[in-house]
Amino acid sequence: MLFFRIRQNIFFIILFTIIVCGGVIVSCNLIDSSPDLVYTMVNANNTKLQGDAHVIKVKNGKIILIDAGYLGPAKEKLVPFLKKSHIDKIDIAFISHPHRDHYEGLLPILNAGITIKNVYFNIPDKEICDREIPWGCNYKQVLYYHKILKQHNVKIKLAKAGLVFDLGNGATIKILYAFDGVHTPVGRTDINDLSLIMMLEQFGHKILFTGDLNRPIGGSLASHAHDIQAGVLKVPHHGTEGCAPNSFFKAVNPKYALVPSPRGLWCSKRSSRIRNWFEKNQVPVFVNGFHGDVKVEIRKGKLRILPENEAINLCQ
Repeated sequence: MLFFRIRQNIFFIILFTIIVCGGVIVSCNLIDSSPDLVYTMVNANNTKLQGDAHVIKVKNGKIILIDAGYLGPAKEKLVPFLKKSHIDKIDIAFISHPHRDHYEGLLPILNAGITIKNVYFNIPDKEICDREIPWGCNYKQVLYYHKILKQHNVKIKLAKAGLVFDLGNGATIKILYAFDGVHTPVGRTDINDLSLIMMLEQFGHKILFTGDLNRPIGGSLASHAHDIQAGVLKVPHHGTEGCAPNSFFKAVNPKYALVPSPRGLWCSKRSSRIRNWFEKNQVPVFVNGFHGDVKVEIRKGKLRILPENEAINLCQ
């Protein structure tokens, strides 16, 4: 009887040890090893249409959307990306400027049941906007989207230069420049030069977002701005001619360039100046049309680029 009790006690001791050790092992596996920040240039360029859609996810922090692409690509690419990433709430959305290939995708996001808490989406000067009808800005459509956002209880706010947003985990995003197209250092501009110029920063790494920045404002910033240098540049205006001049790229001095462009557009004559500049300056370029979704990951203070698809010798 005594021998049986001893054996029974040994059994429970061993069982307890296994449970405790197993618990330690499990707890070790549950340690969060995710990156401190992941920025993804989502492939809203899966068709011949160009578009911008950028998602920033901060570890233990906020989720940010910068632009949302056209309606179709947003349905096909952006919404599935958000769902796959288990994102059901966007803390802040920024619409860089009121062109459809930057704001139309807001609608399928909301229709998919994904909450947008706040959106910075400036209403443009009506005269500057409507002179682009039918190919560009449309004032009535911008107002319509504002109405839809309000119906979904999205708070619409004014984007202004100098605003800084704490994203958590040491990450911030700042609106460096926000022009209205009327009161600018170069006089009246087109809608593209209303683009918000924004800097994302964490642990000393900087990523510059430029919307569709064009030559006039881009040239002015190249000459006078002292806060646009960044390791990663989201290339303006899908990398096409008419975008910021080469002096702007030189002022930013990026180590990597991300281009939200379809394959055909990036390889066309319209993009030759921009392609040639980055090639001449030996800056690695990542293009949606070739690389698919492109992730910029910051982990333990180090930054790396993770394209969905490997691609070399672009346009050759």
